[in-house]
Amino acid sequence: MVAYSYDNEMYQNWGKADKLDSQDASSYHLLVYHCLDVAAVGHVLLQNDKHLLKRFTEITFLDDETAINLITFHLAIHDIGKFSDRFQNLRPDIFEHLRGCTCDKTYNVRHDTMGYHLWDSVWTPLWDENLLHLKQSPDISKIDWNDILKSWVQAVTGHHGKPPLLDDNGMTIRVQNLFTDENIVMAKSFVNEVAELLIPDKSNQLQISYDDEMDDLFKRSSWLLAGLAILSDWIGSNSEYFPLNSKPIPLEDYWNKVALPKAEEAITKAGVLPSGISPKTGMKTLFPKINTPSPLQSHVSTCELADGAQLFILEEVTGSGKTEAALSLAHRLMKKGLAEGIFVALPTMATANAMYERLVEAYRLMFAAEATPSLVLAHSARHLSDTFRHSIGLEHPCGDGVYARDEEEEASAQCTEWLADNRKKALLADVGVGTIDQGLMAVLPSKHQSLRLLGLSRSVLIVDEVHAYDPYMHTLLCTLLRFHAALGGSAILLSATLPIKHRQELVNSYYQGLDRKPHKLNENSYPLITHSTANNISETPLKTREGTQRKVVVKFFDDISDVEKSLVNATENGGCACWIRNTVDDAVYAYNSLSSKLGSKNVLLFHARFAMGDRLKIEKIVLDTFGKKSKGAIRRGQILVATQVVEQSLDLDFDYMVSDLAPMDLIIQRAGRLHRHSRKERSGTPVLGIFAPPLTDNPDEDWYKDVFSKAAFVYPSHGQLWLTARLLSEHGQLVMPDDARDFIEGVFGSDTRNDVPEALRDRDDKAEGENMAAISMAKLNHLLPVKGYGATVSQWLDDTKTPTRMGDLTTNVRLARWDGETVIPWVENEKYAWNLSQVSISQRKIKDMVTYDGDLKTELEKAMESMPDKGKWAVIIPLSDVEGGQWHGDAINERGEGIQVIYNSITGLSIQENEEVLV
Repeated sequence: MVAYSYDNEMYQNWGKADKLDSQDASSYHLLVYHCLDVAAVGHVLLQNDKHLLKRFTEITFLDDETAINLITFHLAIHDIGKFSDRFQNLRPDIFEHLRGCTCDKTYNVRHDTMGYHLWDSVWTPLWDENLLHLKQSPDISKIDWNDILKSWVQAVTGHHGKPPLLDDNGMTIRVQNLFTDENIVMAKSFVNEVAELLIPDKSNQLQISYDDEMDDLFKRSSWLLAGLAILSDWIGSNSEYFPLNSKPIPLEDYWNKVALPKAEEAITKAGVLPSGISPKTGMKTLFPKINTPSPLQSHVSTCELADGAQLFILEEVTGSGKTEAALSLAHRLMKKGLAEGIFVALPTMATANAMYERLVEAYRLMFAAEATPSLVLAHSARHLSDTFRHSIGLEHPCGDGVYARDEEEEASAQCTEWLADNRKKALLADVGVGTIDQGLMAVLPSKHQSLRLLGLSRSVLIVDEVHAYDPYMHTLLCTLLRFHAALGGSAILLSATLPIKHRQELVNSYYQGLDRKPHKLNENSYPLITHSTANNISETPLKTREGTQRKVVVKFFDDISDVEKSLVNATENGGCACWIRNTVDDAVYAYNSLSSKLGSKNVLLFHARFAMGDRLKIEKIVLDTFGKKSKGAIRRGQILVATQVVEQSLDLDFDYMVSDLAPMDLIIQRAGRLHRHSRKERSGTPVLGIFAPPLTDNPDEDWYKDVFSKAAFVYPSHGQLWLTARLLSEHGQLVMPDDARDFIEGVFGSDTRNDVPEALRDRDDKAEGENMAAISMAKLNHLLPVKGYGATVSQWLDDTKTPTRMGDLTTNVRLARWDGETVIPWVENEKYAWNLSQVSISQRKIKDMVTYDGDLKTELEKAMESMPDKGKWAVIIPLSDVEGGQWHGDAINERGEGIQVIYNSITGLSIQENEEVLV
């Protein structure tokens, strides 16, 4: 081992320090210690998380000990860029304290990038002395091995969430400009010493053999190592776990007596170690209240599982128990040692909240009795979820106190505060629930994406409502499946209305990740389970659960007054009804018309353009009135006018429904809210009204637009709408599951364009062109597992954001009340008032704030100062009460024009422009 000396220059560098205003030049943590802290965290994680270690060894074919040693070494060199004087001079006081001199160099290239470019300078002695025990021969050059290891070096030096830069704005990054000769000597000394410490020579028993495929294998595993480096650095940088230490001691002593013991304690407190899996699996174990499992649930409880990564696609009608089947199947995969937990991805925050509520009751049964598994909710508004805040012991968002956590409450859900403090960590939990966006960010060049990949690789990925994603998101989902398979992960996809071509694309993507030739799907039955493994694919038709077969009579309307009459008749006959409209403005119009006839007490309006606090209140009223547990007295005579917010997110049950004409998959989803639950007070076949243009064999190009002027842009493929209307009109009913496959393929199948009337084809072709453009954009944005973790010419740019969803840009609007004296949030709440006063609006409608003066300007500045982000990420609109309950304010639209904003808690937000109200 390199001779130790207190005068060794590598001890003259700091790695972590107190803030500059601490005025204590001795309050720092030596760089060599910080590097070992981080390495120790990774080392302990791999020692205790056999599943994570297996991910590395299965990809690289290294044995366990060799993999742990080599990964630990790479984690130890993650911060070698900090040996530069340029970094050290970020604290001139500490620099002078350690070196006895001052420095005039500036820090203009980040230390992670500097570290990557320093590697070639420290690599040569490692090779010459073979400190990494790499098998050397005349046929294997130093360059060959360096090419292999470079992907891992990029992974660990990119530990701040982005790969190191390959150049600096087109200029070559030169090591001699970033490091002095003395810096390089210090770095070499450290790297050599940690190589001898962490990769001990055991008579060459651990010598790593060269293989032609190793370059590809190390690139694929670099995504996991990048995530592990981020996680290890986050924990290893926490001064609560690793106190500052500026006293030199031998590295071997620090490693064994300080770093490793502290790492053991740190990862236990952080809650990142996997929980033990319950040995008891099956539907009865997880869902004891289900006395008779459905055919789907029975199948997944007994079907044969492969030994490696595998994909399941479950296609079944609404109400068949797909969610319970998926959780039971995921638990079996966990018990088989193929995963340590699950992540459930859903299309919206509302569906994620609902799933989280369901899992609170069941997730602990997946784990050993003595375990304390974590459950995390992952989306941008999760702090407003009562249940999630309860799980981490924080106060109710609408109250003052802190939850009292007695034994019964403690048993409901649990999550360490370290895991819960940001969404990036959510995928590291034993059980995570969130929007699909949290998963898609793992395959986009977004900061810390590799940490998300690391978390997903440990879990069974469950994606619900896979039919609900547009072409851009569908393409990214395919990429996510490709990554998940490449890293050894298993996935379960759920849908009631999945087109066959989309199923084939999902299966093909998974096989790409497995590096296997795709299998062509042949089965068109429904319900259906598709099971893909590395060596086989099976398509198993199923029977439908007794009682979930559904028949809905379809009745068409082309006159809006007839629609209103049918809704009124339904309520006069003692029922409750719903009208699902395709745009907010149409919903508001219908609400105003119906409430003028029936009174506002009998009509509810629900859409997405309410302040969050008002929306949550309305959602609760909707659930109380029309939900599963609602009783006849409260339901009777009530009408809900709503937009797409009720399609998937809420368990609602109506006696009668009308839907504006929408694509077939959405009509099927909406019909699932008709007679959803058994009720003694009603009988007969449910009726679904469809409000649509008159159906004709020869429609003109504005056939749909003439009736739905704004919805024409929401659903641009008018040929698909015409096919939907024709199929429903011809059959006069919707029978599930019998009609499911034929109806979906009849609208979305590969050959359906030939059935579209000529006048509508141009619109469909234009829409298809936009879809292809969205797919191309997704392919331009997404990452690929075969490329390895590293910067590219067009990705990871500082000024570029890669979205998880396409569509109009939106503005985060915060509504405030202005009474002439003070500006206060629209919703009163001690801690989350501004969050609950927010609403998202298309940037076309609202883009900027107007400029105020006088008292309003002063009070608005005070209000913005009280916001967590100081108002930086929102347009704040002070509203004045013009007339009872009707509040007005001002803003600027995308064209730079002044507009008037109108808001009330009953109808939501609207915009007045050129004396015309736009809702």
